Amino acid sequence: MKKLTENKLRVLSILRENLKNPQPQVVGIDKIAGQLQLSLYETRQLLLRMDEAGEIESDMEGQYSLITPVGLCRLTSMQEGARS
Repeated sequence: MKKLTENKLRVLSILRENLKNPQPQVVGIDKIAGQLQLSLYETRQLLLRMDEAGEIESDMEGQYSLITPVGLCRLTSMQEGARS
């Protein structure tokens, strides 16, 4: 379970970094999988679960993703929880 939470935190961090771009675009699964060092299948399953939870928005195939306001709040609370 800890690994799942850690991977979710990393995905949210990757997608939050994307928001710093002047014109943020969707982030491809290849980039996320590479940074997580997970297979495309494992990454897709993770992204689809996060989409269902409202933390991110992904297309139906889980190929492209963006962070949502819920995801930003969850990222902040997860980071604050890790500090305490």
